[in-house]
Amino acid sequence: MTPGFPIDYVGVQWDGDASGGAIRFQHGAQWGPWAELTGDGVEVAGTVASGLVWGADAAAYQVRLPVGAAQPRAVAINTTDGPPLTIGAGPGDAAGAAVSVIRRSEWGADESLRFDALGNEIWPTAYYPAQKLTVHHTATLNGDPDPAATVRAIYRYHAVDRGFGDIGYQYLIDEDGRTYEGRWSGTDPDPGHDATGLVVTAAHVGGYNSGNVGAALLGTLTTQGPSAPARSALESLLADLASRHGLDPMGSSTFTTPVSGAKWTGPNISGHRDWEATECPGGALYTLLPAIRSNVAALMSSTTTTTTTTTTTTTTLPADTRPPVISSVGAVNVTATSASVRWSTDETSTSRVEYWVSSATVLSIQNGALVTAHDMKISGLARRTKYSYRVSSTDASGNTATSANFSFTTRK
Repeated sequence: MTPGFPIDYVGVQWDGDASGGAIRFQHGAQWGPWAELTGDGVEVAGTVASGLVWGADAAAYQVRLPVGAAQPRAVAINTTDGPPLTIGAGPGDAAGAAVSVIRRSEWGADESLRFDALGNEIWPTAYYPAQKLTVHHTATLNGDPDPAATVRAIYRYHAVDRGFGDIGYQYLIDEDGRTYEGRWSGTDPDPGHDATGLVVTAAHVGGYNSGNVGAALLGTLTTQGPSAPARSALESLLADLASRHGLDPMGSSTFTTPVSGAKWTGPNISGHRDWEATECPGGALYTLLPAIRSNVAALMSSTTTTTTTTTTTTTTLPADTRPPVISSVGAVNVTATSASVRWSTDETSTSRVEYWVSSATVLSIQNGALVTAHDMKISGLARRTKYSYRVSSTDASGNTATSANFSFTTRK
């Protein structure tokens, strides 16, 4: 496909649930290697959407679709080489704002994309009390030379090509630690909120968006962790949001969506994969969430002040460096194609099971909820096959314990 302009990004969608696919780009007369299409993490039932793939000013692209993909469509996007768009100045940050946010007018949001041909707003705003904070990655380019252009591309992709009517996150953070306003929330000076402090509904966790705040780090964080400035900015944003909405960053609770009444129980600061089957927010970022929660709690504590005069004795406590103690590891309910792995820890911690037939191919499942009784079901196993496995748990301070290797054999 040759769009007739330098390609910054390409996004690919198709109907069904087939996964896979690949894309390659042409620069001059040379075609580059095929690159795997990975999901962008913003789930819509019945539709698969890739993350935006960087084209680096390519002239053309080719796509290989997975078997079973129906109604494929692709969009090439350029948000850097067109004529400048004059946008009226938006509201500044609220007075005394703890986190500085680059407003939509500053990163160049074309607000006309939120309206149909008759001038009707495609996705009218709705506001609810915040119950959860969910972390994402955008599955875009690492080492991004123009993050504002990438934010504009994601906005166009979500608003127009995916049909949302706006960008799906309330906040985005680049590798230099700059925080961007996402979903339109009105003309008041409080990004992501209305004038009363309620949170605008976005589209980042399928079926659980109202009252759920989505913060997305730009980049692909599957094997590469976030930059130090990006992580610091994320922790500052989460601390500000948790403080103003009364959320315990170390706690778990039951989320009830005010729209459908659907419930979900898990960490107050969660990763997207805690809610549904997705790679988002990337394995490298997800494993950092226990430590991020702990840092957020420390930030919130450091901003707490008192107005009373007291006499105190201050004792510096040593940092928690002791990992959880794992016990009672075992496989139960073993069938031909599934098994449940259970274990206990002496403190609340996350759950992870690695399993394999050959050590050359190790698979894993994980859950970021902090618990002491761990129960993880492995599905899709081969019949009459011996599997080795081990479990690991990470506490709120980031200390990880890993068990010895165990095994089980599936039935006929």
